[in-house]
Amino acid sequence: MVNSSQDLDVSLVPPLPQVRDKGLVIRKYGGSSLATPGMVSEVAAEVAALVEAGDRVVLVVSAMGDTTDRLIALAGEFAEPPAPRELDQLMATGEQVSAAVLALALAERGVEAVSLSGDQAGIEVSGEPGAGTIVRVDPAKITERLRDVQVVVVAGFQGRDENGELLTLGRGGSDTTAVALAAALGGSECEICTDVHGVRTADPRIVPDTRPVSAISYDAMVELAEVGARVLHPRSVELARRHGVAVRVTHSSDPGPSTVVTAGESSLEGAPRVIGIAHERDVRLVRVEVSPADPDHYARVLSMLAGCGVKPDNLSWPDPGELRFTVRGSEPLGLPITELAMELDARSTVLEELGSVSVVGNALLDSPGCLPELLRVLADHRVTVPAMTTSQSRLTAVIPAEAVDKTVRALHESFGLAEDRT
Repeated sequence: MVNSSQDLDVSLVPPLPQVRDKGLVIRKYGGSSLATPGMVSEVAAEVAALVEAGDRVVLVVSAMGDTTDRLIALAGEFAEPPAPRELDQLMATGEQVSAAVLALALAERGVEAVSLSGDQAGIEVSGEPGAGTIVRVDPAKITERLRDVQVVVVAGFQGRDENGELLTLGRGGSDTTAVALAAALGGSECEICTDVHGVRTADPRIVPDTRPVSAISYDAMVELAEVGARVLHPRSVELARRHGVAVRVTHSSDPGPSTVVTAGESSLEGAPRVIGIAHERDVRLVRVEVSPADPDHYARVLSMLAGCGVKPDNLSWPDPGELRFTVRGSEPLGLPITELAMELDARSTVLEELGSVSVVGNALLDSPGCLPELLRVLADHRVTVPAMTTSQSRLTAVIPAEAVDKTVRALHESFGLAEDRT
């Protein structure tokens, strides 16, 4: 689970209102919802309807379409790798462009709107370039603007630190920005508008008969997000949980099912229940053998990995002197692992082309059938499992990447998650 304890430290913001502001709509639009000028105009029309109904609106926007990828590629034309600070300066412009063009589109519809950078919106961050965390939001920056305009459009994914340096928040940063503003402004709900109809029981690109999940607990949503569900970033869900902000995930333009993420039932209480199947495709399994077997060596391994920006999970040491862990993502591992092995006089191997499947739910280990059923499905499909982790809310198996799709479909059917079409 992501440790987001630095995000929006409640001791650093004004006390949250005891009564939520019901006339305030706080909504985030993802880049896929703003990919073209026509889509920006469609979003402007939706927002104009909210204003006409009497709402005041705060919007958080991501960069349009694939702008972030193009900006990263542009930086690579001049330096490889780009200096992290300058890359942040460049990447932050994507969200600022989205905010400005949406404010212009709203003005063309007669809606008074203003665009703000993260800094102008009162968002203070700390940390390193590309990995900032929100430590304070000054809600006065936005509430003052709302006295003069009907809509404030905030560039997500960014803020300024105490020294005035611009920092971006890393993957999922716009989700986190939106929830942080909802918490600081006293919004009862934060809407995340994207290109899917809320959270479903599996990825609909793999499983055609998934079911929408109308309501899900913060705990379960964090687990789904942590193990591959791309709908919400886990940091934003953790932040919402701490400040009691409901998060609604909905399609940005097509009416249909939505999902509300709230406190709900704790993942450690209630009857065992499987909520969904998540997956990831880019997983590596690393084995490091150190001699002599010394717990201090394990600590040094993890410290060195952290210094290289490698984030291991699923840690185990099955034999004396051997440490195993998985690493998610596609960033090259060769150099960090080689340096680690040389520093500790250790042997290392990296197993590539792996993925993972996860059964997410409540009280999974309290059920006599959940873990055996997962193992049965894997065995029936002759899927090898080089690593596995279990908890009350998640059962995760590391498997060959080529077997991910068929395993997701089989588990979805086996746990009875298919949509009832009768």
